[in-house]
Amino acid sequence: MKWLLAFNSFKNSLSAVDAVKAFARGLHKGGVKEDDIVLFPIADGGDDTARCLQFHLGGRLIRVPCHDPLQRPISASFLWMAHRRTAVVEMSAASGLRLLKPAERNPLHADTFGTGELLLAALRRRPDELLIGVGGSATIDGGAGLLRALGARLLDRQGRELTDFPFQLNRLHRIDDTRLQPLRRTTRWKVLCDVDIPLLGSHGTVRRYGAQKGASPRMIGRLEAALAQLAEVSLQQTGIALHRLPRAGAAGGVAGALHAWLNAELLPGAQSFLEYTSFSHALSPAAIVVTGEGRIDNQTLDGKAPLIVARQAHDRKIPVIALAGDIPAQISPALQQPFDALFSILNGPGELSQHIALTRQHLMRTGSQLARLILHLFPDLPGEKDLVP
Repeated sequence: MKWLLAFNSFKNSLSAVDAVKAFARGLHKGGVKEDDIVLFPIADGGDDTARCLQFHLGGRLIRVPCHDPLQRPISASFLWMAHRRTAVVEMSAASGLRLLKPAERNPLHADTFGTGELLLAALRRRPDELLIGVGGSATIDGGAGLLRALGARLLDRQGRELTDFPFQLNRLHRIDDTRLQPLRRTTRWKVLCDVDIPLLGSHGTVRRYGAQKGASPRMIGRLEAALAQLAEVSLQQTGIALHRLPRAGAAGGVAGALHAWLNAELLPGAQSFLEYTSFSHALSPAAIVVTGEGRIDNQTLDGKAPLIVARQAHDRKIPVIALAGDIPAQISPALQQPFDALFSILNGPGELSQHIALTRQHLMRTGSQLARLILHLFPDLPGEKDLVP
């Protein structure tokens, strides 16, 4: 029987590639033949998207200087696939939450300028297609910093240029997009959105994800007003209503800005990743699918990668086991429904930092025990589809 391992990254611990390798070692230790294990690291536009695409499609990671969300100099990589004339920029590489310590998180002054710098470096390769993964961000600046890095000038009513985002966005009056216009004509821009979320409102990006990016209750209204002003200016100048645009709120509004100002196509991140990497072909011989990531909770239902993997597997009546370091104490029916079984890989109490450091061992142990259980229950399975009811 074929085991298909389709893990997303375990944030702050293991990449998706390392996670599937660790779990595969556990399966093999538990008695599963190496030839029966298929490694399929996945991503949804967030952390590790570029490396996962490189695993499946090849290409070269190119490191360039840029800035982090707090404008400190760093270096980060983008993926260049010369054979496809495609560049992949992962927003979390330059503007990601993982780049900040918890005490440093301040979405009123964290911006996406560094992601814009990565995009500029990728554009120097003259790609026909530019994929931007926008998950895992530390920012809620509506893409203002990114647009500025690409050459746009964000101006107040007196024509003075604004530079502190999103803090100054409430003063935005006009965007001079002269230097953006050639970029729209020469490259196909595609955004891999890790979540399907609106820009504004009670279910919008600020109220849904602001707290995990460090927004205090007092910041929420200020951030919402900043994005509303950016949406109003975008509507006046481009005719595009970001207020009602699906997926516009992904990554603190970056997705909406890329659509309005660079004509980017907004795609469901996980589904598009699986299409690019021919997941359906890998799924065909599988008897069981194991998916997972660092945390599986109700935000997974916004369109995260394990959810999309489970749906596609169930379309073919293949059972799905989901694993995570953190799952809710009470699993809601909506969260349980996509997965035949949902387990935490942790084996007891302990400090979070300690468990994160042991993620590789947790995955190996869980893989070994799961293999022993399945092989004990089904010792005589000769074929690839034997677990299918």
